[in-house]
Amino acid sequence: MTTRRRARHGIALVAALGIMTLIGLMVAGAFAAALLGEKSSRLAQSDALLSTSADYAITTVLADAPRYGLAELPLGVPRSFDVVNPDAASVHSSVSVTRLPAGILWLVVDAAIAGVDQGHRRINVVARFPSLATLPPAPIVARGPVLARDSVSFGADTSGDADCAIRNALDVVTAPGVSAVVSTGTRAGVLASASDSSAYYMKARQLAMLDSNATVVHVRGDTTIAGGTFSGVLLVDGSLTVTGPFTATGLVVARGAIKAVAGGFALSGAALAYGVPLRDSTAIEIAHATIQYAPCAIANALRHAVQPRPVKQRGWAEFF
Repeated sequence: MTTRRRARHGIALVAALGIMTLIGLMVAGAFAAALLGEKSSRLAQSDALLSTSADYAITTVLADAPRYGLAELPLGVPRSFDVVNPDAASVHSSVSVTRLPAGILWLVVDAAIAGVDQGHRRINVVARFPSLATLPPAPIVARGPVLARDSVSFGADTSGDADCAIRNALDVVTAPGVSAVVSTGTRAGVLASASDSSAYYMKARQLAMLDSNATVVHVRGDTTIAGGTFSGVLLVDGSLTVTGPFTATGLVVARGAIKAVAGGFALSGAALAYGVPLRDSTAIEIAHATIQYAPCAIANALRHAVQPRPVKQRGWAEFF
């Protein structure tokens, strides 16, 4: 009888221990599940912060291209910028930007969180400076007659990146059926593109893009420049007259005529005149001037004049 009672007590003890073990496992499992849920929640939050910070960094750099000097980037040489997201101070974001031919920008952002919930996100974006028109084929382009007197010195700047270099360019280009009076040794030619208004940035789309940028100077009518310096894109709705020492770098475009005969006019870039001249008049008349064809300076000025935009359909690509 005593032996049977002891057996029953042993069985009860084993059962009690088993139940306690089971309860302990259930408690441990619940605790582990709670910890896992909390960690998953933190990781999800970290993932959202990484994505938000990466998006913020890319948008910040593209939206403020002048501040980050995107138009000035040398071809094929990456440059990195640290961008701080005020809403995610724990995330370190670095944007690497590389300028490629045809005005393309390749941006790669690395966003990282250090610490217990460390994480890393890398995303690339392809953007582009909008193309307004092909580069002018010569430093002097006109739809009407051109008169470049013997006192005008022509040259070419062959330095700069490979994507904008134009070798063996002409000095003066006019539209078909139009004459160019130039000195001996000056290379003049005729191109059909000199008759196209888009080559003079006169289309509505071109003007809308240029007018939306503060770096472009747009004169609504005739203007006279007595002297000074200018760098960028100058648009004149009427005729342009230069009466004193004036140094221009970039692109000068007039819907009317351009006249610079007083002396001291120095151009590094190109001057374009679209205006239909009166009989026995000229579209461009220059004297006592130094004209240097600089296609890379023109390309640089045009990049400054437009806002880079992500390329549609291929803008975003998440690496990991």
